[in-house]
Amino acid sequence: MRRMAGMILGVLTLGSVLGLVRANTVLSENGYEGVVVAIGEEVPEDPNIITNLKKMFTDGSLVLYEATRRRAYFREVTIVVPSTWNSSEHYMKTQGSGYVSGADVRVDLPHPIHADDPYTLQLGGCGEPGAYVHLSPTYAASMYSALQHTYGPPGKVLVHEWAHLRWGVFDEYGEHGTITPAFYIGEDMQVHATGCTDSIKGWLRKTDGSECHADISGMPNSECHFFPADHLNNATASLMYLYFLDSVKMFCDNDPMSHNPYAPNAQNLQCDGRSVWEIITLHKDFRDGANPSRQKRDADEDLMPKFQVIQEEAKEKPRFVLLLDLSGSMDQFMNQLYQAVVRFVRDLVPTGSLLAVVSFANTSRLDLNFTVVPENRDYIVSKLPNTYTDGGYTAIGGALEFILQLVEDTRTNSKGLMVVLITDGDETMHPKVETKLPAIKKKGIIINTVSFGPNATDSLELWAKETGGRSYYHSTGSTGSLSSLDALLFDSITKDLDQRGDQLLQVYRTTHDVEEKGGQAVGEVVLDSSLGHETRFTFTESIVPYNEFSIWVSLRGPDGKDFQASSDPRLFHIDNDTRAITFSILHAMPGRWKYIISNTPRNHWPHRDEVVVAVTSHPNRKTRQDPVRVKAWMSANNITYPEPALVYAYVSQGYSMVLDANVTAVIVPPTEEESISFPLLDNGVGADVRAGDGIYSAYFTQYSGNGRYSLSAIVSTSDLTARLQGTPSGSAEAPQRPGTSALRRLTLPQTVMLPEPESNFPPGQLVPLEDPALPSRNASRRLPLEPFTRFTSGGIFKVHNYQPGDQQPPGRVTDLTVSYVYLYDALVSLTWTSPGDDLYSGTASSLELRYHETMRFHNNFHLGHPVNSSHLTSGDLTPRPAGEQHNITLKILGRTVDNLEGKAVFFVLRARDEKGNSGNMSNIATAYFPLKKYTRNIQEEQKMEALSGLVVLVVLAVIILVIVAFIASVKLLHNRNREKRREQQLVEGGHAHRFFS
Repeated sequence: MRRMAGMILGVLTLGSVLGLVRANTVLSENGYEGVVVAIGEEVPEDPNIITNLKKMFTDGSLVLYEATRRRAYFREVTIVVPSTWNSSEHYMKTQGSGYVSGADVRVDLPHPIHADDPYTLQLGGCGEPGAYVHLSPTYAASMYSALQHTYGPPGKVLVHEWAHLRWGVFDEYGEHGTITPAFYIGEDMQVHATGCTDSIKGWLRKTDGSECHADISGMPNSECHFFPADHLNNATASLMYLYFLDSVKMFCDNDPMSHNPYAPNAQNLQCDGRSVWEIITLHKDFRDGANPSRQKRDADEDLMPKFQVIQEEAKEKPRFVLLLDLSGSMDQFMNQLYQAVVRFVRDLVPTGSLLAVVSFANTSRLDLNFTVVPENRDYIVSKLPNTYTDGGYTAIGGALEFILQLVEDTRTNSKGLMVVLITDGDETMHPKVETKLPAIKKKGIIINTVSFGPNATDSLELWAKETGGRSYYHSTGSTGSLSSLDALLFDSITKDLDQRGDQLLQVYRTTHDVEEKGGQAVGEVVLDSSLGHETRFTFTESIVPYNEFSIWVSLRGPDGKDFQASSDPRLFHIDNDTRAITFSILHAMPGRWKYIISNTPRNHWPHRDEVVVAVTSHPNRKTRQDPVRVKAWMSANNITYPEPALVYAYVSQGYSMVLDANVTAVIVPPTEEESISFPLLDNGVGADVRAGDGIYSAYFTQYSGNGRYSLSAIVSTSDLTARLQGTPSGSAEAPQRPGTSALRRLTLPQTVMLPEPESNFPPGQLVPLEDPALPSRNASRRLPLEPFTRFTSGGIFKVHNYQPGDQQPPGRVTDLTVSYVYLYDALVSLTWTSPGDDLYSGTASSLELRYHETMRFHNNFHLGHPVNSSHLTSGDLTPRPAGEQHNITLKILGRTVDNLEGKAVFFVLRARDEKGNSGNMSNIATAYFPLKKYTRNIQEEQKMEALSGLVVLVVLAVIILVIVAFIASVKLLHNRNREKRREQQLVEGGHAHRFFS
């Protein structure tokens, strides 16, 4: 529990997930300011959407105020209308800057899975903020009319999703067929609907109003649902459960809302049994007494938000300033810096954007004034600095002051201007950056920082965070270091989560060590059909003193066409200064491209070459298909050892999540050790919150020291890779995704006669179906994806207080499941995914499995009965390697059929390592033993079958004996008749002899 609390606090201090959450939304004096709602360009114009959004936030403000106990409401909300809508005198005009991707709430095309369900894209675990709330155009236009009954009051829907987005809490309802089931057996041996409290009353019914049946486990089957009694409940919690009930106005808390920590919902599973309100109060909005409750309740009119509606005009050109440190300490890094900056300018800066280059040491210098980036970048490249200032100091604050003056002199729009600062040292001259940050923030300038080497100032991450930027780290000493710097620069200017249109994508990136003279390296790049416009293959040789540019490259397309040296500079370009060979192909064919790199040194110094291969491409303008996009990030910027780092990657195509991809995270440490690669998984185990949501996750624990660690991710397809496509919008079978979507209200037919509502139900009243097979639930359709590859950078995190040694405990099992129960032999089969020695890597040393008749032993593990080898009828408790499935069957000793039937037994598991560190206790798995009358007695059936077999054998034997006797009798009779005939013949013969004689 302490580890969970520490992780939550570490996450919440970040306040944003590396730019995926709008940093401008703040809670000041109990009012949220800077809230942005953006309408997508493809949303059909409908004035009802704006009217409904205003009413939704107005109603939601009152709901939020009461739910947070007078500690928060919506004060200022900006609604952004797309340029595709008609102009209106009620709209303020603004130049476009990608509002949709940075908005708190977006109104955009329906999600392939959620359809018209309001939902929040939650990217991480407990306490981690989400990316955005999504409303479909249909819901936004009909939330107060046709869809209000389905989803409930829009103000409550908004607060429900805001809690996901802002505070990182989870839903408290369950769903059939998931690790958070719709129903569970409580300590009272009654069936309960999975929720926050046990006090909400209703009925168990199928959607047609008929009575529910049990499945083979004795629990309500997948056709059974809980229908709350709308007007007969007075429970006030919870807004993360049945929020559409009139009485529900609060978040679940330990007191007085009676939070149930044992209900198997996503909130308890992800937050280790902690209530929603407890997690909310840990957020910086309320932590340490921030924004305390108003002593006197405000009037409703004082809680109404102030709205401004703005309309995007023509999209403004992106604007960048490269701010380069040329102080004396950069002498050993100038070759790397120059190579990366040239590559960045020549191949990665968007055509048509505005670019300025400023360098600094003691003073600042304008190397390139704001210039529109053309197709041919030679002029800009010629302006890039390639020498350092001998003995120069590091005047970063003065450089920012220089940029402020440059923006004013050139009358450049400063809002959204990105400054990419690359530095290797600390500030050594006045003015300091802290004195310039207020002016930078007022101008709306964003600072992205790249730490060049391990000695850059610790303030870089703070400057980026304060201005809404991102931070990156380039290790100057590790192998393959060049493979990251220009990639970091590229990522720093394309940070939006799902920016659409013609955005350049990094398709492929790797490093080859090419042996000395005559050596070769070969590789293959997969280019999918969604890309191919203006594709560049770049091969860059590392600069080694006294060695000449010595590589040669041949490239072959999927159709067998070879690309080599050409007189056309638009196709083939060699840059001897940066030692790079680039192939530029306007319309690259999809498929597998193959290359060969040859080492052909031109001097007598044979040497081994390190060559970086990078491939970028724009979306295909002919197919107009959304390409697969990848975003990688860490859950926190600062980590205190031994807390683990949580690594995430989101793989999507449009709004569709991509499943079963091969995702590899690459961590570059602050030391000169080689980078560390490990898989990210989307299996709902360990660091991964949900299986099958396109968010791939893992813990990183392989620290080697204090300092900055950088992240990148490589994605490719497997044989199973697919994207999800849901059923048509409005379908009764549209899949519901737990933990993300608003809950649909289910309604019983009015003609159904119902008993008094109850809050719990005797499981013995659920009669199993004679044929338990039910129609399969209409799951999401998987659409196979063609092969693709992607590469992305993911920013940095800093480790503090590192100490060698094994201080990581084993991971927590979150999917302990009862797969089989048999009453007459008191047998229970359990399955789980194995944790590791260090969280979810390696193999634990031992497993402790215990069971008890109550759930409360979860608070005191040793109260449970330990399971040992004498209990096991199959399998064993020997730990398996992390990630492997573990299955056992055990017998509940000393229990009889009579004292087990209609009862439940609860199981909990934890792992230990060789140092004695124990992992956190698993989720509770419940084995319910149905009543005898609903359970097959296999032993009796086997006895009856054996007796029946014996009877059959006896009958067969009797029949055989009768047949044998009959045959014997017939044969005997036949023999007797033959003897009589013979005797008759002899008698007749005797008479004849006497006659003739």
